[in-house]
Amino acid sequence: MLYEIAQWRVPKENSKKHLECWREILDSQRSHREKFHYTRTRILQLADEESSEEETWGWIDEYEDREAYDKMTKAIEEDPEVVKLKNQYHSKWDPLRVQGSFKAQLWTEKLRVD
Repeated sequence: MLYEIAQWRVPKENSKKHLECWREILDSQRSHREKFHYTRTRILQLADEESSEEETWGWIDEYEDREAYDKMTKAIEEDPEVVKLKNQYHSKWDPLRVQGSFKAQLWTEKLRVD
C-alpha cells in the first residue's frame, strides 16, 4: 500500500465550514469513483488543541500501489473533468485554511498489524 498523508491548519472560526466543505468534496469524489483512484480516504482533526486558535487537520489517502497513485496524479494534472473538480474544491477549501500550512508526503507500508 501507498499512503498520501497531508496536514494543514485551519482557524477555529472556520472549523464548521471546513468540515462541511470536506463533506461536499468527498461526496463529489464518491460520485466520480472512476476518476479518483485511492482505495480509501480519511479526513482527520488533531485531538486536544483546546488552547490554540487554530486546528490541525489532515487526510490519509490509501492507494493499492504507486501505479494507482501515479494514475491519480496524472488525472489531477491532465483530465479536464478532474482539473475542473480540483479547481472547484480549492476555490472553497483554500480560503478556509491557513495559507502556507499545507504539506503532504508519500509513505509506503512496510509492516501492518490488524
